[in-house]
Amino acid sequence: MDLLSALHSFVRVAATGSFSAVSRETGVSQPTISRHIALLEAHYGTTLFARTTRSLTMTEDGRSLLPHAYEVLGILETAENVLGRRRASVSGLVRVGVTTAFGLFLSRRLGALLDRHPDLSVDIVMRDGFGDLVEEGLDLAVRVGDIAEGSLIARKLGVVRKWLVASPAFLRRYKVSDHPRDLMEYPAVAYNYGTSWLDWNFERDGEESVIAPSAVLRANSSEAALYAAEAGIGMALLPAFQVRDAVENGRLVRLFPDWNIPSMPFHAVHTGPRTLPLRTRTVLDFLVEISAELLRDNTPPAASPPKGHGGGGEGAPIPAGVAEGKAL
Repeated sequence: MDLLSALHSFVRVAATGSFSAVSRETGVSQPTISRHIALLEAHYGTTLFARTTRSLTMTEDGRSLLPHAYEVLGILETAENVLGRRRASVSGLVRVGVTTAFGLFLSRRLGALLDRHPDLSVDIVMRDGFGDLVEEGLDLAVRVGDIAEGSLIARKLGVVRKWLVASPAFLRRYKVSDHPRDLMEYPAVAYNYGTSWLDWNFERDGEESVIAPSAVLRANSSEAALYAAEAGIGMALLPAFQVRDAVENGRLVRLFPDWNIPSMPFHAVHTGPRTLPLRTRTVLDFLVEISAELLRDNTPPAASPPKGHGGGGEGAPIPAGVAEGKAL
């Protein structure tokens, strides 16, 4: 038994949070995986994982060792690839944490990647709140917004643009003003990005308008907020890529398209060294590839708002300050 094999077992146990999962992934028996961890703990004179009958948690010393273990294994893999001592094969499991909206987009496109690499498998963990990558056993994660943790290595995928939308039924029911400052008068569906409830910011020609929406419904899931907006419960500020189809199909209408709403950076992050395992680097490259399609800015010019205001029953005109859904 050597330290390199033990380090490999260590990083996979850290990623999956389970000895048995690593055993299934690698084909090595679970007692052997346990011996690998015991060897490292004896070698370094510390405990790397706190074990109970129900959980396995990395210790502070384990967290300190993890980036160095990735670095050693990455250097070894790079050397082997350069020297051609093994066939470049992408194989193994990669766990990716994604937001709900991006996860649905990703799941429809992963077939192309898996067809190219039949020995690769991907575990998608979908939720909009942000957690700790190591504790959740994630190899990669996508995050919307600024990256605060200094321990994370981030690769920018692009920016997420946001659209304010409402259903046609909602716009027939409410006389929406032609200026964002009046939006507090109307019911809203508030969606958060896993941190705090956000104000809505608008800017045009140097004029800024910041409002706190009157949320009749709050959701920490973008899908829940989307369905609520389509049902006419309230206006919602959501990622453009998520609502684009609904706007094009007329289920939603984009409001105030001639105002700028600040976009948010979109990153893929990981905790390991910059020299990632081949399987993880392959998935990361795929995320970059499909994000270019997802986040492209192909918004046609905003439709000219119709004259007059809405309000009233069926068949009332759509208010000023919005764009017809079919025009987008």
